[in-house]
Amino acid sequence: MLWLFLISVHLVGIVGYTLLLRKSVLGNLNKTLMAALMQTAIFLPSILFLIFGEVSFNHSFTEWFFLILGGFMLAGLMITNVWALSHLEASLFTILYNLRLLMTTILGFIILGELPTPLQMLGGLIILISIFMLNLHQNKRWRSKSILIGLFAMMWFSFHAVLEKYNLQHLDFQSYFFTFALIGTVLMWLLVLYKRINVIEQIEHINDKKIYALLVTRALSAYGYTYALLYGSLAVTNYVSGMSVALIVLFGIYVLGEKTEIKQKLVAVGVACVGLTLILLGKILR
Repeated sequence: MLWLFLISVHLVGIVGYTLLLRKSVLGNLNKTLMAALMQTAIFLPSILFLIFGEVSFNHSFTEWFFLILGGFMLAGLMITNVWALSHLEASLFTILYNLRLLMTTILGFIILGELPTPLQMLGGLIILISIFMLNLHQNKRWRSKSILIGLFAMMWFSFHAVLEKYNLQHLDFQSYFFTFALIGTVLMWLLVLYKRINVIEQIEHINDKKIYALLVTRALSAYGYTYALLYGSLAVTNYVSGMSVALIVLFGIYVLGEKTEIKQKLVAVGVACVGLTLILLGKILR
């Protein structure tokens, strides 16, 4: 029951965050600064863990190595998502991003030894088939810069998710989350300084309800997802997270006005939902 609540919080967050990020990247706010602000929004609530004495820094060399790597992957996740949604419609990006469900299953088995059920694997393959509904093979669209960026963002998330599950298996949640979020935040603001972004000049673009809502939903998505990972398997958590694809595609079409290839997108979503249903049955009947 707790896992179901946590994954629901994540779904609300990821749907709102994806739609708001797509709208925001089309605005005037510097994209690197936007990524740094999203990372900061994830980090700030974790300060409560430190205040209440729930954070330990007594880690082994190996644990520190994977914590730092996790912080780097988290910072990169902010950048790749902003980068991808700068080039792709939210609806198309989400369908491509759903491939992470298959990738995390494969990586989870190879790296973490999480053995998926036959139904879960079948569901993952059906989700892969849904990508072909987009006709990316026509005119070699799959080789276009925007599609390759979307696929790169998907791969980055997949490795990030597996690393996150590994860290959660070896560290208590509060120590892990505070430390890797802090590392990711420091890395992002160092990048802002390196690129000499004038934050003062950007304040007028930051002071926007859309940006505030983006930061809140980004935090909800991150905390809901990470807590869900703590109480559930990597594969199933990511599969259920993939249910957001239907809502994002529908909202992308009817709220953001993404009217291109509507039929292909809806068919792809329908096929993906069949895959997701099989995956859930795989969990229930396990």
